[in-house]
Order: sequence, then C-alpha cells, then structure tokens
Amino acid sequence: MRYVVSVDGRAIRVDSGVDGRLLIDGRVIAYDAREIDRGRWSVVLEGRSHEVALPGGGRVSVDGVEVALTLTDERALAARADRALTPGGRHEIRAPMPGLLKAFHVGEGDHVERDAALATLEAMKMENEVRSPARGVVQRLAAAPGTKVESGALIAVVVETAG
Repeated sequence: MRYVVSVDGRAIRVDSGVDGRLLIDGRVIAYDAREIDRGRWSVVLEGRSHEVALPGGGRVSVDGVEVALTLTDERALAARADRALTPGGRHEIRAPMPGLLKAFHVGEGDHVERDAALATLEAMKMENEVRSPARGVVQRLAAAPGTKVESGALIAVVVETAG
C-alpha cells in the first residue's frame, strides 16, 4: 500500500510491503512493529528500537517527542483527485479507508472553511480527521457517529460558496 505521511508539515512518500520493509522516499527500510498495549507500539527501524504512542487528534509521540502526523493512503489520494473534478462546486466527501466514524464536528447547514475538520474516522487504531476540500456549506451528513464505514463510503456533501 502506498501512503503520503505528513510529519509536522513535511510530506514523506511511504510504500509498505508484507515483507517487513518500507520504501521511504525511495529508500528501503527494514522494520518491525508490535503493539505493546492499546495506543502504544514498539517499532524497530533498521535495528533501532522506538516507542511510539498514538494519543489521537492527529498527534504521535516517538520516544517521548510529540509531532503532528497525518497518514493518507493511495485510495484517499485518488478520491481527492476525483473530488477536485466534481462539477458545480458540490463535493462528496468519502471515507479514505474503512473504519469507525467516531464523530462529526459540523452539522448540516454549517458554513465551513477549506480544510475544516468535518469528521473523525478511526482506522487502524489511529484517529484521522476528514477535512473539507473547499469553503462552503455542509449540505448533507450521510452517516451517523458510531457507524462502521467502508473505504469510499459517502460521509458528507459540501457545496462551495464564493469567497
């Protein structure tokens, strides 16, 4: 699976394989990851051990140092490209991956700015914020908090407004 990982605003391209190796910005890295307990992992990268904690809210702690992190998989990148082509300023926001829709941060009829957090989706024990692709009005919320959604499931519709 291919991902774009943003760490404190720096984008890194990561390809993961089932063979215990990552391709990070074109460089092969051996890794092993094991969950210690819920939200805490032991990760070995190239023979060096690290403790990784996932406190949520788009944050990750590596060896006690907290950083902002977003993880976008190739399906989400493709969905974003499709949204950009949606005619008439109507944006269908879809789940970038399967997971549990934990919460909505907006309601139908709310005005939102571009990149405003619309919902929180929990996937692979990480909370991911689903953001608005444009400034507009939330026309529809298509699922309820607590619902399990599949990759590509409609979550919300935002209609662009001028300005």
